Amino acid sequence: MNKIACIIFCTCLCLNIKAQTLTKEAMNNFARYLQKPELSTLEKARKNIDDVYKTKKDSLNYKVNLIRALVYSSLAYTDSTRKLKYSKDPINEALFSLDKLKNPKQNYVQEPQIKFIRKQLSNAWLQKAKRATDALNYQEAYGAYTWVDSLSTDKYLAKHNLAVLSERLGQTDKAIQYYTYLISDKKRSLPDYYLALSNLYEQLRNSSKALSVIQEGRSTFSGNRDLLFKEINTYADNGAYETVSKLVDNALEFLPDNLNLIYLAGFSFEMIGKTDRAEEYYKRIISVEQDNYEGNYALGLLYLNSFLKSSDKNKDLLTKCKKYLVQAAEINPNSVNVLKSLTILYTLTNNTTELNRIKNKLSQIILN
Repeated sequence: MNKIACIIFCTCLCLNIKAQTLTKEAMNNFARYLQKPELSTLEKARKNIDDVYKTKKDSLNYKVNLIRALVYSSLAYTDSTRKLKYSKDPINEALFSLDKLKNPKQNYVQEPQIKFIRKQLSNAWLQKAKRATDALNYQEAYGAYTWVDSLSTDKYLAKHNLAVLSERLGQTDKAIQYYTYLISDKKRSLPDYYLALSNLYEQLRNSSKALSVIQEGRSTFSGNRDLLFKEINTYADNGAYETVSKLVDNALEFLPDNLNLIYLAGFSFEMIGKTDRAEEYYKRIISVEQDNYEGNYALGLLYLNSFLKSSDKNKDLLTKCKKYLVQAAEINPNSVNVLKSLTILYTLTNNTTELNRIKNKLSQIILN
């Protein structure tokens, strides 16, 4: 009996010594790899640690799992094209061993090594994410970037990509979460993040939140043109022309000859009753482009409405009105709006000949 026990003890001792030797060789080979990064050296370290990793007891050994995670995480990143043969992907092997490192005291001591493992794995997932993105496989790329996010110390780049991918995949709620995270870092946030987040809230028909995001973006990037234009358009869409009139001159500093912007300025001032300023902007449109339909029609209509609202019925307004409405009709002869405005004008001026001509033409257009 004592002889059998002795044999078992000696056998276990030999196995333990062999395991210690292989573990040491694995660590030495890995150290050589760090000094001179060659895949063949890393492959030797893998064979060493795999020879140790045979039993359940081995899989619970902290040191063995640490070395195994170091080796396989490096393989996951270095051997990105998988030149070597694996029974399981090295990413999965490394994650498995990393998950076994649960001893808080040991983890504190081995913190640099664990950070190294996580960085290697993060880089490996980043490689997979980029390949998936290049192949337009956004769902796979999203999954890969999720791993990058969970493993990285600095999560900002991963959050950026997850925000963009969520948006492309139609995952609006997730995209909002990621963009909200991105704009929370004022030192690294970008105007595009505010624009994207505002657009997402618009998709959810939350106009107040969409505007709030743009206002926050404007306070952070006060000189950004795109955010300014977005704010103006948002106010215009909501009919807040008083606010638009206060912002539009700032926008025109960026694009002084932008006809749509000049028209919006004129229309906004007209809507809040400042006809002199509206007249100024409508004339500005025509000075930039003489045969512009919107400018001529808006100015003619402005004079017509001013006459109808005035108490003294200044005939000069009708003369100006005719000039620009006729010009608008020449530019766009089939415009129903212009023809209707002309019928009002010719009725007021008692021009029966022109009134009948316009009415006939209007009837033909409506019937057709």
